[in-house]
Amino acid sequence: MAKRVLVLTNEHLADANEVPESLLRLIDKAEEIYVVAPTLATWLQSLAGDIDRARVSADKRLHTVFDHMHASGLDAHGAVGDEDLVAAIADALADFDADLIVLRLHVPGSPEENWREHRVAKRVRSHFDVPTIVFYFDEAGHVVHRDKALERVRRGRAVSQ
Repeated sequence: MAKRVLVLTNEHLADANEVPESLLRLIDKAEEIYVVAPTLATWLQSLAGDIDRARVSADKRLHTVFDHMHASGLDAHGAVGDEDLVAAIADALADFDADLIVLRLHVPGSPEENWREHRVAKRVRSHFDVPTIVFYFDEAGHVVHRDKALERVRRGRAVSQ
């Protein structure tokens, strides 16, 4: 069981009083939980260097996640991270020696997915020698199975074309 868990969060939970059971099983025995809320700037904001609003949003997301975890009896700390998700994790790992990374991401290809999330799980696994688990969240904040979520995204694209 992981003792030091790093959670990168790009999404809120649907219910502020419940961390999903599948995620809770991974982190409820952890001795320390560190949460990183990356600055999810749009491509244009990033290009223009205008990330202030994205940073404020990340700070709100971070505190909401703290509230969710505390409501589930978990003690967590953390920080707002870089807009590059891999850099945000690298920064966190410089001060926090994690033995598990948990990625809370938007469904790949969904309208909610930030451009920086594209293939981030693969990039994280190739950059860090730390076991990594991914949880995908739908637009309502519910955990969804990746394959089912991708199928919904594909069907949605087919309908809109």
